[in-house]
Amino acid sequence: MKKIKAVCVLLAAVIFAGCGAADPDPPADSRSTSDTVGTEGEQTTTATEAVSESETDTEPVSTVPEVIEDPQPEYVEWMLEEKVHEIRIEIDEQEWQAIKNNPYNGDYHPANVSIDGERVENVGLRTRGHASLEYAIEKGTKYPFKIKFDKYVDDQTFMGLDELALNNGGDDFAFIRDYICYEAFQILDGYTSCVTYFNVYLNDELKGFYVGIEAIDKSYLERHFGSHKHNLYEGENGATLETFMSLSCFTQKKGSDTSMEDIQRLIEVLDETPTGEKGDIESCIDVDSVLKMFAVNAVLDNRDGYCGIYAHNYYFYNADGRLVMLPWDMNAPSMSAYTDIASPTIDVFDASSVNSRPLAKKLLAVEEYYARYLDYCGRLTDWLPELKEQVERIYEMIKPCVEADGNIFSSLYWFNYQYSLDNTKGVMYLLTYRYDYLTSRLEELIGASEDAPAA
Repeated sequence: MKKIKAVCVLLAAVIFAGCGAADPDPPADSRSTSDTVGTEGEQTTTATEAVSESETDTEPVSTVPEVIEDPQPEYVEWMLEEKVHEIRIEIDEQEWQAIKNNPYNGDYHPANVSIDGERVENVGLRTRGHASLEYAIEKGTKYPFKIKFDKYVDDQTFMGLDELALNNGGDDFAFIRDYICYEAFQILDGYTSCVTYFNVYLNDELKGFYVGIEAIDKSYLERHFGSHKHNLYEGENGATLETFMSLSCFTQKKGSDTSMEDIQRLIEVLDETPTGEKGDIESCIDVDSVLKMFAVNAVLDNRDGYCGIYAHNYYFYNADGRLVMLPWDMNAPSMSAYTDIASPTIDVFDASSVNSRPLAKKLLAVEEYYARYLDYCGRLTDWLPELKEQVERIYEMIKPCVEADGNIFSSLYWFNYQYSLDNTKGVMYLLTYRYDYLTSRLEELIGASEDAPAA
């Protein structure tokens, strides 16, 4: 088996770095526009074409058993439509006061909701989030919420959806970063949540504009795996999968087996497998789900996942004895304070960070996995021009709702600045300059990999 040259590890830098920081002082102009990325005829080779030339003969095989595809629940099409929906929450004033008195508690409270005019009674309502919740508490309004439709009524759903997360924009003034990351997983046929938008009213008062995300709960798991009864874990801060990591870094959400032996086995296998070899990795984790996670974070410059400084924002679901990596809380693309999006310095990283993320270190060192990872990066890179057009449509659609939101955590100016080409950590800057850089960089990495000496 060929050894991957040092350049293989360099690409891991795309997914190794810290979290975002505050934007610099904005320029006078609030928003700029530009032509679509990648003018037709200018590129002689697309990123995907470049990758395909270096692929091995081995076809990607998911370790997760194939699930018979039933018709998708009604809520899927409803959430994927480019539209702003309306949620009206009715909650007893005493229950609402209890939430405000102890917002960190996270207990559910009974409420009724009407979504686009369809009423669902006796649902569970609670606060959610970390930094976004702190922003809301500081301002005393616009809390991030979770709505659990079956909390008090067994099997109750909204169009088949059992739980909905409502993000308040505290972590993303553009209200778009979760949206584009989950869209990227759709492009790769990955395990992803549906995302949409809402104007949210509480007891007839407009609380503001929110991003709605399909929570990782029963309906999500049934949709992707045909079952929701196996072990589900959320990776909290420090879930690095190193041998000395405490299993308390994972919160078990579902499953009757609380031993966490599946997590412990993954840690042991990663530790025992020689770098560059597969070993027993495929027996305990769905490799494809991990590679897609890394590719989405790499292409969209999301530094707040497993490979970020906090090593969090992901779930594991045990499907037929193998852990599947699931994305969550994807609201940090292009917000890094460390590099310019279009600069080759994006390949600079702290070597100690690589060693402290064994799942990335061991998988990207395997030639077959690395080639597959590059292919996913290429497919997403080729999609960026289309994504830019979609983001421009979304901006025009949601702008009136943001203007009407009296509780946003920044201002309309800062919302617009997130879409400005003058903002090097903004969404439009990312989508405008990322395509050319990644196309060129992928070609370099592929060439370096092909030139690697045989073992």
